[in-house]
Amino acid sequence: MRAILGFAIFGLVLNFAGAALADDDPPVVHATPAMWTVHGPKGTVYLLGSVHALPDNIEWQTPQIVSAMRASGTFVFEVPMELDDRERASRLLGENMRLPISTTLPSYFDSEMRKEWHAAIIHTQVTPELLVHLRPWWAAKILTGAMSGHVTIFADQGVDNKVAAIARDRGARFGALETDEFQLHLLMGDATPSNELALLRTAMKTASTMSMAPFQKLLTAWETGDVAGIKAIGPDRMSAAERKVMLDDRNSAWVPQIEKMLAEKRTVFITVGAAHLVGPTGVPAQLRAAGYRVDGP
Repeated sequence: MRAILGFAIFGLVLNFAGAALADDDPPVVHATPAMWTVHGPKGTVYLLGSVHALPDNIEWQTPQIVSAMRASGTFVFEVPMELDDRERASRLLGENMRLPISTTLPSYFDSEMRKEWHAAIIHTQVTPELLVHLRPWWAAKILTGAMSGHVTIFADQGVDNKVAAIARDRGARFGALETDEFQLHLLMGDATPSNELALLRTAMKTASTMSMAPFQKLLTAWETGDVAGIKAIGPDRMSAAERKVMLDDRNSAWVPQIEKMLAEKRTVFITVGAAHLVGPTGVPAQLRAAGYRVDGP
């Protein structure tokens, strides 16, 4: 869940499906996600919170969001989103997240890990086919970040990918706040080839018993523009140390970049994980504290 809220690189590869679907053809959901408008001395910046992978029945392009995108000449994301950039990122992810074709994750398991594997899959409802060709450290991340509930989500439905496609069709300029290498480094943390199987063992133990926050709660909060709900499901569930590294430090690093955009006579549409835009250390709050007028929730 945290990765879907906070890492665009995660959304490049993720497709998650619950064990079963409550409705094979769910009705269209008309969402109204929160958007902020930041006014600078010369420029204007729109801030839209993304969920990096979504079901395929959500219509989130409100008239206000469409108008903001039409007014913008530059589109900025967490990571580079041009097609060449995405192809390069896919190669980077494959080199670090996937096992050799001839190897499967369960082939590393002893009998105890096989039991823990089945327990974790049942509890998290992650589709096992999603994990079997992943390196242990990445499978551990998916398990500990998984949500319970019968929801199917797709990377190509993520807000970042949809906005980027619109920007490409318009021939707009692209920008990025971080590199793929930086996000991969944050995701990997202290994982190394020598310790990642132990990390997976710990993750499976945790994932088989931990209290889960249904993804539907996150979806509902995001769909309705409930910034307090996003904060409660995202940042508030992190430890102070995790929140500092994954959100607060990155937010603080983004603010000076956004201030430079606001000092230029242009309109910029920024799409980042929704968790980065809520709470007292979120990007809008930091910009308000810096003296900028920020319209929005």
